This record gives sequence, C-alpha cells and structure tokens, in this order.
Amino acid sequence: MKSKRLKKLTKGKNVFLSKGVSKVKVTEDGKPVCYEIPIKSTGITELVDTFGKQTPKPPVKNVKVTPDSDIGKEMGYTRNEWVQIHDFTDQGYLDEVKEHESDLGIAIVMKGLDLILEDENGKEITDHDKKIETLKEMGMSGDQFTQIVDDIMNLTRWTEEEQKHFLS
Repeated sequence: MKSKRLKKLTKGKNVFLSKGVSKVKVTEDGKPVCYEIPIKSTGITELVDTFGKQTPKPPVKNVKVTPDSDIGKEMGYTRNEWVQIHDFTDQGYLDEVKEHESDLGIAIVMKGLDLILEDENGKEITDHDKKIETLKEMGMSGDQFTQIVDDIMNLTRWTEEEQKHFLS
C-alpha cells in the first residue's frame, strides 16, 4: 500500500474522501455476474454518530433479587432486594433495535452510493424515500445490501491484515 505524508490540511479540500467499488454478486441466466457499484465515504461518520445518539434504550424492570441468586451473591446481598435492571430481552426493544439498525444501513447506502439513480424514464431520482423504494423494487437482497454497507464502512477502516503489515 502506498504511504503519503501530509504536510498541511487546507479547508475545502476533500483529502479524507475515500472512493471505491462494492462488488455485488447477481445471477443472470443461471450464471454469476459481479456488479461493481461505485461507493464513497463522505458523511458516513457524521451519520453513524447521529444514529448512535438515537439508539433505542432497553426498558427498565423491577426484579426481586435473593441473596442466593447470582446477582445477589455478586452484589453481596444478605436479604431480598428489589432492583431495577435493563431488560435486553424485551421484544419491543429488540424490534426497535432491529429497525434502528436497518434505518442506519439504509442511510449509509444512500449517502455512500457514488452513482446516479434513475427512474424508468432516465430522470435522476433525488428524493430520499423514492431512492430507497427504487432500490427495493430492483430486488436488492439482504446480502447485497449488507455487502454494500460493509464496503462503504471499510473504505476508511483498517483491516487486521492491513494493520499488522502496514502500521507496524
């Protein structure tokens, strides 16, 4: 990998912009084909930070803890105590987390695609919701979606292999 030392940073220059392609597998006429989809990293960090602040919180429930329970022993209780604990198994909470993660993934794809999305008449689609609807109508699978999200995130993230050989 090429190394480049920066001596200055100038406002208005996109020195941290990373571009690449996401290679997505499709099958055409029974044969695998690799689509190369142009992607970019711009604005992803801010997006992840914003969504991080909106992460759903698990509900709190009151639980009776006895001295002989694991929690009671760990806390050193000598009598029964009522404590409030977060319920990470609550189905409503789990559904909210799943929806939140899906929304984040969609936002990353919308921000990270580096191509023009057109309607059936060749007109550029600029509306966010229409873009999402169009991608879904095109039949993008969950695996393809995940591949694109991962590739966008990995544009600026060191892999273990890169860190081992490059940073040491």
